Amino acid sequence: ESGFMLSGVNDSITFTPGKTYRLRLINMSGFSMFYFSIDGHSLDIIEIDGIETQRKTVQSVYLTAAQRVSVLVTAKNTTDTNYWMHADMNTDMFDTLPADLKVNITAPLYYNASHNNFAPSEDVGMGSTFDDMVLTPVVVEHAVPYDHQVNLTIDFQVTTDGINRGMFNGVPYLTPKVPTLNTLFSEGNYSLEPTVYGPQTQAFILKHLDMVEVVLNNLDAGDHPFHLHGHVFQLVGRGSGVYTGNASQVEWHLDNPARRDTVSVPAESFVIIRFRADNPGVWFFHCHIEWHLESGLAATFIEAPDVVQQRMKLPQSFIDTCKAANLPYEGNAAGKQGLDLKGAPDGVYLIYDGFTAKGKGAMAGCILAALLGMASIILYSRADPHKEARAIAAAKKAAAL
Repeated sequence: ESGFMLSGVNDSITFTPGKTYRLRLINMSGFSMFYFSIDGHSLDIIEIDGIETQRKTVQSVYLTAAQRVSVLVTAKNTTDTNYWMHADMNTDMFDTLPADLKVNITAPLYYNASHNNFAPSEDVGMGSTFDDMVLTPVVVEHAVPYDHQVNLTIDFQVTTDGINRGMFNGVPYLTPKVPTLNTLFSEGNYSLEPTVYGPQTQAFILKHLDMVEVVLNNLDAGDHPFHLHGHVFQLVGRGSGVYTGNASQVEWHLDNPARRDTVSVPAESFVIIRFRADNPGVWFFHCHIEWHLESGLAATFIEAPDVVQQRMKLPQSFIDTCKAANLPYEGNAAGKQGLDLKGAPDGVYLIYDGFTAKGKGAMAGCILAALLGMASIILYSRADPHKEARAIAAAKKAAAL
């Protein structure tokens, strides 16, 4: 569908001359990134994803799916001209662009709605937007060394079920039979074992208060906006290609780095984020492009499960919801106990690049059959072709005597 601004078609806002307004921008799309600008006005960024930042003046801002940005806009002192607000889709994200898709969305900014005198629209362009990595939070938090590192390689591949799926580290996310939080509460000490959450939930156990570093290597040809539930994270580094652990590859931002909860990882590049594991619970980490999430581009951070069991209790409403849906509400990912995961969602993997054991056996059998056939032909060709005829002739001659 086409995009829209404000609450729908034909909406507008009105400025009073001389006043300064705070605009809270939210990208609620399921896919496209947007560039926002206002003809004839500068934008002063003061907040991203709920984190207040030092003021940064720009001509346009970009927002990936799920990102939020607050800007201050100072109204002009006259009312003789009205202006257009623009929200332009980043069409580079589309493999094919539908002919009827409206990619440039506008809404009027009125100083005087009684006349229709609008300033000519400006071509701000993508080059005049801001870089969120260099924004400085008002509350200072310098980066500190990490205690635990999680490496996530982003890719899309056709899997054994014939579907083109998104995946971390070659494994697409599959929803377990039992909700992960229910498993945490019902599995006792097994809750510290990532296996119980399912073979394809991409579960990572985080210790309480550890500083966690997540390295996102994007092998895909498209950008991906990744969102972490339950936390904001620091944007500590980025670079092109694949991060191999060599610090010289990285453009580091360790001195009060930007913080937010959704970050765009450019195509064939990497981003490094850090956060403190100070919010015990089960937190989803996923691409915020809706069908990428649906296809499996997600992971689960199981944060301090022992602390969760000590401090909290699973609400009865969670159990009632599962019962109403006729779903298991306790146990591991398969609805069983401990490490017995028979029946858990599984089996969707990368197509094997090479020969499987069965394939090797079939190939060996074919080669053996071919060799035997060739040997038979060779032996037959070396035999005396007239031997049988001479034997018959000799037998006839002997009979005549």
